[in-house]
Amino acid sequence: MDQPRFDHGCPRCTFLGQWNEFDLYFCPQGSLPTVIARRSSEGPDYTSGMALAHLCPELGEARRRAQEKGLL
Repeated sequence: MDQPRFDHGCPRCTFLGQWNEFDLYFCPQGSLPTVIARRSSEGPDYTSGMALAHLCPELGEARRRAQEKGLL
């Protein structure tokens, strides 16, 4: 499995691999799990949200991978 390119800094998140220019993650965050697509190590340089997964291809890919791994 590939390794993250960018520092994410959240110990709860599961790295789901790289996709295009993004590192993809799943975060359980209690009762509202989410997916994350990080494009640099800069703090705010990411997109997240399960509700956006049908609009953002990178979040859709993260959701698909999380489902394949049984995280969702």
